[in-house]
Amino acid sequence: MGDARDTRWSRPLTRRDLLRGAGRGGLAGLAASILAACGIESSRPERRREREPLPPLAMELVIAQWPLYIDRKTIPNFTEDTGIDVRYKEVISDNQEFFAVVSQALSADQATGYDLIALSDWVVAKMNRLGWLESLDHSLLPTVQANLRDSYRDPSYDPGNAHSVPWQGGITGIAYNTELAGRRVTSFAELWDEAFAGHVGMLTEMIDTMSLTMLSLGIDPATATLDDAARAQERLNEQREAGIVRGYYGNDYIDGLARGDLWVSMAWSGDVFFLQQENPSLEFTIPDEGGVSWVTPLEIPAGAEHPRDAHAFLDYVYDPDVAADITSWVGYISPVPAVRDVLLERAAKSKAGRRAYLEALASSPLVFPDDETLGRLYAYEPLTEEQEQGWNDLFQEVVQS
Repeated sequence: MGDARDTRWSRPLTRRDLLRGAGRGGLAGLAASILAACGIESSRPERRREREPLPPLAMELVIAQWPLYIDRKTIPNFTEDTGIDVRYKEVISDNQEFFAVVSQALSADQATGYDLIALSDWVVAKMNRLGWLESLDHSLLPTVQANLRDSYRDPSYDPGNAHSVPWQGGITGIAYNTELAGRRVTSFAELWDEAFAGHVGMLTEMIDTMSLTMLSLGIDPATATLDDAARAQERLNEQREAGIVRGYYGNDYIDGLARGDLWVSMAWSGDVFFLQQENPSLEFTIPDEGGVSWVTPLEIPAGAEHPRDAHAFLDYVYDPDVAADITSWVGYISPVPAVRDVLLERAAKSKAGRRAYLEALASSPLVFPDDETLGRLYAYEPLTEEQEQGWNDLFQEVVQS
C-alpha cells in the first residue's frame, strides 16, 4: 500500500523533487480481503470509547499520513518545542485500503498503533457512525479554536468538530498535459474521448470518481439514488471497455503525469500545483460540470495510546506560521486563513525566485479559492451505510474488471 516508510526528515529535498521522483506503487483495485474487512466492520454495533480525563503526555506520537503531505520542518520543530518524539508514517495511498487495515483492529476493539490518522471527510463520517474515533477535548485546542477557518467549523461529516480537525482541504478535478493532449481539457466528459485512449487516469477513490461521473451526467451526488449510481457505473464501464482508461490510481497518478504516460487524469489540486513548477505544460481545471471540494481531517482512532500528545500536535499545526510552512510545501487549502498573509509577508522578504513562488501560491485560487471557484464546487455529503455499500459495490465491479 503506497509508501510505508517512517519519515526521518534528513534529506534536503523539495516536494517537487519527490513528486518528480515517482514510484510509490499504484492501486489497480481493492483486493477481496479489503472488501471482506469492510463488510466485517459494517456489521458491528456502534460504540465509542470515551476517555475522561485524558492520560498525561507520553512524549511520543505515531501519525499515519498520505505521502508528501507535510513540510520538512514541522515535525522536527514540534519535537524540539515540545519534547514529543514523532513517528510519522506515510502509509496512506487510498482511503478504503487504509480503512480496511485499521478496521481489522478497531472491529476487534484493539488499538490501531496510530495516535492520529488522516482519512478523508467521508471516512470520518463512517468512523463516527461506528464509534471508532476518540472525542476531542477542545479545551486543549485553543490555537485551533482561534484560527480555524469558519467554513470548516461544524462540518456535516463531524458536527461540532467533535472528533476531528481539518488538516488540509482540496479540489478533485482534471489534470492534463497541454502538449500531449493537444488541446485544453475543460469537461469531465472529455475523459471518454477516444483521442486519449490508453492515456486517461481515473482515481481508485470511489467517492471522487463516482461523484464526478454523476456530475457529468447532470446528477447532484448529494441527492443521488442507487439508480443514479448505477448510471454512473454504466458510464464508467463504457470508458473502460473502450480502452480509454490506462488505469485506476491512488496518489501515484502523479507518476503517470510526470512520465507522460497519462495525458489526462482525475487529479487533486495541490499535487498539480507543484508539478506545474517543473512542467508548465501541466494544467489543472475544475470541470465545466463542477468539481468536488473535500477535507482531509486528522482524527484520533479509538484506543489510541497517546491521545494527549495527539492533541498537542493538533494545536501546534494551527499556529499561522506553522500552517504557512505546511502550505508552502503541500499546496493545498489551509484550514488557517491567516496563512495567506504570512506567505505574502515572507514573499516580500525573499529573493526573486522564492518570492515569485510564494506570490503564485498566495494568489492561486486552488490554494485560496475565491467566490467564483467555490461556486463551481460540490462538497461531499455523508453517505448512509446502505448508500456507501451500494455505491462501492457498483464501483468495485468497474475497477476490478
